Amino acid sequence: MGQAKENLSKIVEKLNTIPKAQAVFVTNIAGKDVDWEMSFQFNLDKDDPFFLEIKNRKALLSEGTKSDAFIVMSGDSDALVKVCDGKGDFTHVISREQITVEKGKVMDVIRLTRAITIVLKTK
Repeated sequence: MGQAKENLSKIVEKLNTIPKAQAVFVTNIAGKDVDWEMSFQFNLDKDDPFFLEIKNRKALLSEGTKSDAFIVMSGDSDALVKVCDGKGDFTHVISREQITVEKGKVMDVIRLTRAITIVLKTK
């Protein structure tokens, strides 16, 4: 397992136990709470491909390629390591072109950043 996937795995493990972080994955539409279902494919230079799925307010990290992922990102593994260490966020690594969003909306990636930030701030 590459360092980026390993670090994200630790974040995901904690995320699934923190209600405030899970709340990021809920959208209120016309007065109704709707769970956010999203998948992120990571194709990073020092890691084998892996993906993150969010469903029912839970995150699951898996090895391999998810062909129907909503978001596809590629680039520098070290950039994701820094995000998971709290030394930056996806906004910064995308603007510096360390990670490229090849498919999907950057706003959805930023939403993931919010959940990661909450996990990192929770001791």
